[in-house]
Amino acid sequence: MPSVKGKISRKVVQKAVNFNAYHEPDIIGRLKRITEKMVNDNCPSGFLCTKEETPGGTKFERVWKTGTPINKRVILYLHGGAYIAGLFGLYRNFAEDFFYAVGAETIYLDYSTAPEHQFPTQLNEAYDLWNDLIHNQGYAPENIIIGGDSAGAHLTLDLLLKLRDNGEAMPLGAFCMSAWADMTGSGLSFDENYGKDVQFGEIGGEMTPEKKAFLLKSDIYCCFGDEDRTNPYISPVFAEYHGFPPMIFVVGSDEMPLSDTIAIVEKLKKENIPVICEIQPDMFHVYAAFRGLMPESRHSYGRILNYLRIMFREKGKKL
Repeated sequence: MPSVKGKISRKVVQKAVNFNAYHEPDIIGRLKRITEKMVNDNCPSGFLCTKEETPGGTKFERVWKTGTPINKRVILYLHGGAYIAGLFGLYRNFAEDFFYAVGAETIYLDYSTAPEHQFPTQLNEAYDLWNDLIHNQGYAPENIIIGGDSAGAHLTLDLLLKLRDNGEAMPLGAFCMSAWADMTGSGLSFDENYGKDVQFGEIGGEMTPEKKAFLLKSDIYCCFGDEDRTNPYISPVFAEYHGFPPMIFVVGSDEMPLSDTIAIVEKLKKENIPVICEIQPDMFHVYAAFRGLMPESRHSYGRILNYLRIMFREKGKKL
């Protein structure tokens, strides 16, 4: 059973940010409006935030502790929002936690958003930022951990695939919160959790072939246009995972994309890649990001912070 605060949070999410296409025909507009309301220049107390660009024109933000020498440890964070929502201020609060956990500065990719900019724009920008960090800013791959939520977790997996496929050095590790990684809806949870998912489903409803076809054609997938959704870079559940760094995944048991995480974790295990997977009962999409609201979030978010501590201390030798 979820905690009292967990139950309340479920109801708030269901009412405020349900993006089921049947109930919200203007998904793009609503996501854009939510982002606009949450955009600000606020920075955690005692931290500095700068807006910068790579030589290639990719936008990013840098957040670090005031008066602290930069030790070249970096969390490269890729935000969620179906590639439609932009980077907003609340994400900067993660930087405070990352610093006090491992002394890292946090760099946020501020990618171009859909539908104006479609795949592979966001992947190209993430790759451009990675190269700028490595080749221009003097960071070593073994001192970088990449992470993200939802579409940002998708982009995390895509960037790792691109680095691996190009034969380039991989980061020290990576973390994924509620990974959105199957654009074909082929996982069992896409159907089975439809009546439980407070953010993308229909509470008490039942998935039908007609609903599924409608949902898969909805604007939530606008970033991918007419691309082949079985392409591993579109749907990382279809990728191979040899050569990946140690990873951690956290996901809610009631999410429609639950199967995405399970499938990828099983592939990592088959490749003998060290991986942690936490499936939090009764939780919804990206619940772990609500770390200050309920114990379930604090627990899973804490698992990520502990993963960061282990990785930077052990350099990936054990997890």
